[in-house]
Amino acid sequence: MTTVLAPTSAPAIAQESIDDLHRRLDQVRWPQQAAGAAVPGFDVQRLRPLVQHWRHRFDWRHVETRLEALGQLCTITGDGRRLHALHARGGERVPVLLIHGWPDSPLRFLDLVPLLTAAGHDVVAPAIPGFGLSQEPQGEISRELVAQDFHTLMTGLGYRRYAVHGGDWGSAIASCLAGLHPQAVAALHLTDVPFDLANTIDEASASQEEVAYLRSIKTFAEGQMYLPANCAQPDVTALALSDSPVGLLAWTAHLYDQWSDSQIADDDLLASVSLMWLTGSVRSSMRLYSEPTSAWDTSSWEDTSSWEGSQEETTSGHDSSWGSEGAQDEDADDVESWGPNRIETPTAFALFPADLGMAPRALADRHFAVERFTVMPRGGHFAALEEPALLADDLVAFLAGR
Repeated sequence: MTTVLAPTSAPAIAQESIDDLHRRLDQVRWPQQAAGAAVPGFDVQRLRPLVQHWRHRFDWRHVETRLEALGQLCTITGDGRRLHALHARGGERVPVLLIHGWPDSPLRFLDLVPLLTAAGHDVVAPAIPGFGLSQEPQGEISRELVAQDFHTLMTGLGYRRYAVHGGDWGSAIASCLAGLHPQAVAALHLTDVPFDLANTIDEASASQEEVAYLRSIKTFAEGQMYLPANCAQPDVTALALSDSPVGLLAWTAHLYDQWSDSQIADDDLLASVSLMWLTGSVRSSMRLYSEPTSAWDTSSWEDTSSWEGSQEETTSGHDSSWGSEGAQDEDADDVESWGPNRIETPTAFALFPADLGMAPRALADRHFAVERFTVMPRGGHFAALEEPALLADDLVAFLAGR
């Protein structure tokens, strides 16, 4: 159970923490680079002006002022954790829950929220537990825990029925929320088909579009350092990033640059990195990748025909949003049809061409009640930062009349 407190400002970041950040930026040790040598990956020369901007021009207090102007609240969960959220009033249309991904926070939505409130929607944008000002659980984290936190938050605020938008981890959590509380979730609006659903494609019978999608995400995964780092070595990675703000900036800026269609504004990038640094949430923000540990046993994902076997044999590789545990209306004994539960909530997809992968509509249709499927003309993974107007227009149009 979550107890909702009166709307209140978020805890302010201590000036001592900002002063310490500035000292570290003043004392950065740059790596040696051989003149003229070709260097793969992130260009350190891109980093030097960013560090100067962070040290001398970026103002964290301005970010706090923007958050305060939109409206904030804190709740205390049943196990004593603080849950922080933006809460902006807009009108009588269906309220919208916005769920972010990694490596970011509700700061992703600072430009989107005013567009939604202007269209008449109340907006709630909480930080996932372990991100920013939302405290992590002491026990294991999962998308189910996050979904339940957010549902209890929404109902505690008086929203018995609401829409959910998400991308990245936000898509997975939003889908889980719709599966757990279908009566409450009026509509889903997602910027990607949750990536774990790629594992449901049987390549032997897949369409050309599905085969191309599988190859594209395989190519993407093979070129990423963050995936094995967050999944298999999170403590080691977090130790390095938690001790070097410039290292954290390089790690994050590389992903923002690589995953975007147009370069994210420096202040938006620095706001995201500052929040992670100043709240000490580097390691806790990685936990959804490495927990629950059973979710990363991929042995049962390799052969989709194994889903036709016993539920005991097949559930070890998946969390409880799969199989009968995540379904409210499925027959738990119907193991012949066991597999990812189809979400019957009305769903819209707004896919941006520079995102991590472009799933075919057929995959979305198998797992969701798709009413709208839009491929945007531009934009990437952080669509709310890059193209807030495009995203808002699509979301508002989808929610009209709900």
